[in-house]
Amino acid sequence: MILKARALTCGFFLLTTLPVQTAATARREPVAIVYQLTGEAQRVEPGRSREPVRLFDRLPAGTTLELAPGSRLALAFVTGKRYEIYGKARAALGKGDLGARSGGVRSLPSVPPLPRLAPIAEDDHPGPSAGAVRIRSERIEGLYPHCGTAVLAGETTLRFQLVTGAGKYRIEVRDRQDHVIFETETTDSVVHLPAEVLEPGLRYRWTVSTVERVGPVARGEADLVTLRQNTAEAREALRKSVEAAGDDDSLALLAGVDQSLGLLAEAREELRTALLKSPGDTALAEALAALERRLEEIP
Repeated sequence: MILKARALTCGFFLLTTLPVQTAATARREPVAIVYQLTGEAQRVEPGRSREPVRLFDRLPAGTTLELAPGSRLALAFVTGKRYEIYGKARAALGKGDLGARSGGVRSLPSVPPLPRLAPIAEDDHPGPSAGAVRIRSERIEGLYPHCGTAVLAGETTLRFQLVTGAGKYRIEVRDRQDHVIFETETTDSVVHLPAEVLEPGLRYRWTVSTVERVGPVARGEADLVTLRQNTAEAREALRKSVEAAGDDDSLALLAGVDQSLGLLAEAREELRTALLKSPGDTALAEALAALERRLEEIP
C-alpha cells in the first residue's frame, strides 16, 4: 500500500509538468541549457555564490558564464538559439539570447524552440523528483513509469520486474476517476499501450499483479503523467531537428531536455547513443551513470 504522501509528491510533479507561474518560479525560470562541456567553467547568478557549471545545467536569465583556457561549452536557449563558448571567455545570459560577451563565442545553427525547462531543484537532482511512504508487503518492483517521470501520451511503455513463481501478470491503467481504461494479461515485463489509450496532460494510475501464482499475490502500483500537448509537440520538433542534424552534440541536447521533462527512459537511450559517438566524453559518461543510478533506484 502507498500512503497519501505519494499523492502529494505526484501532485507536485504534475505541477512541474503542467506549469503554474508564480513570482518565485518566474524569477528562476531557466532560459538555457548546457548540453556540451569540456574543461572548466563557472556560473555566477545574481545573489548566489560562484558555482562550477555541469552538463545539463539549466540556467536562468542574468547568469554569467566564465570559462577557463582550453574549455568548451555549448548551450541552447529556449528560443532555439545556440552558442559555443570556448577558451578564456565570458558571456552573460539574457532572456532569449546572449548579452555581453568576450573571448571565444560563436553562433551555432538554431533548433526549434525548446519545451519549457524545469528549474533544477535545490537538492540538485535533475528533473522532477519523487518520494513515497510505503508499507512493507510483497510487491512487484521496478515499475516504470512512476511518479517523478513523464511519458508521451501516444508512445507509452510500461515496465516492471518479474517475480519468482509468477507465469502471468495482469496490467490495469486507471484514470483520475478510477475508471479502468486499459487492461491486459501478459507473461512479459514490457507492455506497450495502444496510442489512443492515454490523453496528453493527465495523470493516471497503473497496477500490475500476479495471476495464477503459487503463494501470495504480488502487486505493484505507480502513477504516471503524460506531457501536455504543446510540450510534446515542441519536444517532437526538437527531436526531428536533432535527427536531421545527426551529430552527438545535438543528441546530447535532446537528452538534456528529455531529462528536464521527466522522460528518463528516452534520455537514457539518447545518452547511450551520444556516448557511443563520443566515447571519450567524460561529462556524458558521468551524466549517463547518474541517470542509470536514478533509474535503478526506482522502487
